Amino acid sequence: MNLVKYSNNSRSVDIEGYSLLIVAHTNELKNEQLEYLSGFIIDTDNTKFAQDIIFQIRNNDNPEIALLPIFISSVHKLPKHLEIHTDGPISMDLIDSYPQRIAAILKRVNKLQVPKGMMHQEFLNYKVLAYCYTRNKVLSPIASRYSLIGYIFPLVSLLFKEHEAIPLLKTLEDLTQQKLLSFSLQDYIHLCKSCSGNYVNFRECCPKCDSIDIKAHDMVHHFVCAHVAPEKDFKVEDGLECPKCDKQLRHIGIDYDKPSTIYSCNTCNHEFQNSGMKALCIDCSTEHELDELLEKSVGNYSLTQKGENNVLGLMKSKRKPRESIGNLSIPVFKILLNQEIQRVKASQCHSHFVSISIINKQLQLLNTEVKNELAKEINHIIQSYLKEADILVSKNYDCHYLLLPETKEDQLERIEHIQYNLNKLLSDNLQQSTNEVAIQYERISPEKTAHNYITS
Repeated sequence: MNLVKYSNNSRSVDIEGYSLLIVAHTNELKNEQLEYLSGFIIDTDNTKFAQDIIFQIRNNDNPEIALLPIFISSVHKLPKHLEIHTDGPISMDLIDSYPQRIAAILKRVNKLQVPKGMMHQEFLNYKVLAYCYTRNKVLSPIASRYSLIGYIFPLVSLLFKEHEAIPLLKTLEDLTQQKLLSFSLQDYIHLCKSCSGNYVNFRECCPKCDSIDIKAHDMVHHFVCAHVAPEKDFKVEDGLECPKCDKQLRHIGIDYDKPSTIYSCNTCNHEFQNSGMKALCIDCSTEHELDELLEKSVGNYSLTQKGENNVLGLMKSKRKPRESIGNLSIPVFKILLNQEIQRVKASQCHSHFVSISIINKQLQLLNTEVKNELAKEINHIIQSYLKEADILVSKNYDCHYLLLPETKEDQLERIEHIQYNLNKLLSDNLQQSTNEVAIQYERISPEKTAHNYITS
């Protein structure tokens, strides 16, 4: 083992021809030619520094750099939610025993065939598959309070921002549907419909006024006179006494029993046997009916043979027919929009119309095939934030309309997420250009018609 110090103050360990850069801060990555390295050793117990190092490496635009081995010096103890994105601890005293492990990862990294001209989502998909291949192991989540959805996936969680829980899960679902990954269930999670958070408080409530200020009372059945009432009606100063026949109740099972429970509401005084149930999101304070929570499955993902062929460039190329963007035509969308206007007029419910316009002169210069690929990416991003009842239609690749039934203004945070991710898609694929994704929305008015919203 040789410890080499360079003139730029960088440190590396050379073992059997493999050069591992020792890093304590992201500044040490700036002047390095990362493509010539064999891996990295994190040498800090500062959680923030370590997190930044891992994030910067794993999000490198070159998959061959992003997938290099990352070890943690065994003298430091980093949290599990960070260690999961690395290849584990490394002991400097036993470092000579690691070349075989490094070689196994690098051999698989070198076999990767990275397709050219991938769109943003395709690139994310490829990195997920390539990580599974280079590590030759199952992609298993760990429970973590640091994650919005309560679970963290190796590498995958680094490719999405904290609020992008639904796109993260949808990416894994799509790869499974394409049979590039196989799935085995580990858990079900229930997410807030507004912010996709998993930190939800379940509360019993009054079915009449929804108040949570309720109290449970045992029901008492007096055997002698068959009177049944809440226990509070039987209570006297020295025990229990039947309000119907005035006899004392001394022994449960002999004089009386408690067949059930009844609730009383301290807000509206309503009495009931079966309480309601509400779920309150701790992060955004949105209150849900239980059936409004988004149920998602979480589990283990394994690379299939088809997935391996994909990252190795062995997939047979097939020219795919152009996929339509949006799930309806404009004329059909107008019919549904007019129906929704009538429904709003009759029920006074909340629904919204959203228009999405992409303004970028460089888009006009793209050829038809690239425009079609871009349209599919735009469609994928928008649909990842839609609910089952929502409707998407597109005039073309730069103009899209949404109909969001039963949606109040405080439930439109996902529109901001769509705008952010569309801007990111354009900036990742269109260089030296100004991107603008203009999104306008308004509540559906019973005084308007579809023509007022879509003029052509």
